[in-house]
Amino acid sequence: MNTEAVNLEGISIFMLGITLYLIVFATSFIRLVNQFQKKEKLIATLKSDNKKNEQENILVRVDRKNQLISLNKLAYIESLNDYVKLVTTESEFVTREKITNLNKKLPEKFIRIHRSFLVNSDKVNSFTTTEVNILKTNLPISRTYKKKAIEILESLPQNP
Repeated sequence: MNTEAVNLEGISIFMLGITLYLIVFATSFIRLVNQFQKKEKLIATLKSDNKKNEQENILVRVDRKNQLISLNKLAYIESLNDYVKLVTTESEFVTREKITNLNKKLPEKFIRIHRSFLVNSDKVNSFTTTEVNILKTNLPISRTYKKKAIEILESLPQNP
């Protein structure tokens, strides 16, 4: 009976060891899968951002027509309640779109400086802590967006 008890005890310790090994292995595998999924999401986000930054035009609906506007010519965007005014170096366009939707479509060089204004950082002539000058127009910087906007504007490369 003693040998039987030793055999059963040896088998149960062996089974316990195998069970613990499988639990550790499964937990590690689940963590690895989760890390992989997070990295896949990050890669997708970076690809999306890269594509957004490489775009040269934005398509908006103006006067019941689709209008292609060059981002290099777009100086700033102003929200007018239910409408948005897009001001380029050559003309202005008014569309029935929300400024937040446009902000999502635009590359990183467009900075939100106010609830009602998005500016093209390439077109900024000068700025203070309270306003930005673009195309001889002073646009206010709100308290909400001030810290981030000033940080981005100060980090821009200086034009010679």
